[in-house]
Amino acid sequence: MKTKKIVAESMPLALKMVRQELGDNAIIVNTRTIKAGGIFGLFSKQKYEVTAYTLDEEPKKQEPAFTLDITQKPDRAELNRLIAGKRPEQTEEPSFPVKREGTSKYGGSAVNPESANPEAVTPELAKPELATPEFAKLELVKPKLVKTEAAKTEPVEPKTASQGNEQLLEELQDMRKMMMIMMRDRNQETPLSEELADWAKRLKKQGVEEEVIDYITTMLLKNQPDVSTDSTSIHEQIKGIIEGILKKRIPNSTSINMNVRMVNIIGPTGVGKTTSIAKLATEQVLRQKRRVAMITTDVYRIGAVEQLKTYAGILNVPIEVVRSADELETALARLAPYDLIYMDTTGRNYRELIHREAIGKYLEYPADKENFLALSLTTKYEDMAVVLNEFLESPVKKLILTKFDETTTYGSILNIAYHFPYELAYMTNGQSVPEDITAIDAKLITGYLVGDEVEDGSGTESKRIYASL
Repeated sequence: MKTKKIVAESMPLALKMVRQELGDNAIIVNTRTIKAGGIFGLFSKQKYEVTAYTLDEEPKKQEPAFTLDITQKPDRAELNRLIAGKRPEQTEEPSFPVKREGTSKYGGSAVNPESANPEAVTPELAKPELATPEFAKLELVKPKLVKTEAAKTEPVEPKTASQGNEQLLEELQDMRKMMMIMMRDRNQETPLSEELADWAKRLKKQGVEEEVIDYITTMLLKNQPDVSTDSTSIHEQIKGIIEGILKKRIPNSTSINMNVRMVNIIGPTGVGKTTSIAKLATEQVLRQKRRVAMITTDVYRIGAVEQLKTYAGILNVPIEVVRSADELETALARLAPYDLIYMDTTGRNYRELIHREAIGKYLEYPADKENFLALSLTTKYEDMAVVLNEFLESPVKKLILTKFDETTTYGSILNIAYHFPYELAYMTNGQSVPEDITAIDAKLITGYLVGDEVEDGSGTESKRIYASL
């Protein structure tokens, strides 16, 4: 059995390296994510470590005819006794390497001419005598080998129970993804049916990643091996698989918990954070009858403060302008009588560490809070994934996906649900306050992805998404 540990930037790359090292029959025994870099454990980069082994038998190496304890000086009498025990009539080559000029790999003679018959061995092996200074080089060989072997063992840091559970969950998720890739690779020679191939093209046209499509087709083939006979069944099963992926990330309720005192909304520039706050605050004021206040830290964008002040005036709620994290505590003290405080933050390029560190100071405040990351659905999924990766270790756990009405491709929603642990909380589908915001609905998103007729969230006429094949 051969065991190998691989570290790579991504799970597909790690799997490829495992197959290169151990072959197609490699068996994954453990996976884990490794966090590298970051500040106090926040915003660190994620790498993947995969441990695998193979049952393929390796060629067995012949053991030497005798072994030496090389941790001490060799005993000449004992060595001579061992060498003399080899029968003179044996003509096969020694099982350890021998230099052809008559010396062993380590510089000494292969046999002792004082105790063995010179006529019974090859002339090359009978020429030199055993030179003690050269033979002493053996003492330098074995310790180096032992040191090399010891270097392969990495210390295991103790982990708390919660860390262990989180790691186990990550490992199971990563393992599932790798199994999907392995199953795809092993079945590449078997082409998909025409019906299923059309579905794969349709989902790809909607922006669904290849890995997610592979998962869907693999699950479909598992549930219905003969996919060429019933197109209606294929349609319904694909919808069911997609809905299942989405529902795992959609909470049962998006209502703000009554114990929460502060809601922070962060995100890149221009994704609609301010209007999202206005929509959510209106719902809390008019329906939940909570006393709401607002804070804005966006003092850089022209008109940002005035925009939020306008919404605050319409709702008749107070607003505080905070220019640094040091001023936040004072502002919260002034707003102590209020039940719920919404904080609008400055839009930044959060791929840069300096901006993530700055927003992190606001999010560390010890008030009972919920943190939302707002992302626009008009942004490429690859760019969204970069930001999502940067916030994986932050207190941000929920998403608001904006500008649903400004796109015709919705695969990024499914990609996020498949790859990331964030809760899919809200989506916005217009500029109207407060009506153009709703909880994300798995059935609605699935309908758009598969081309069904569905009613959009604003109640306007139904859409139909046609994916050209």
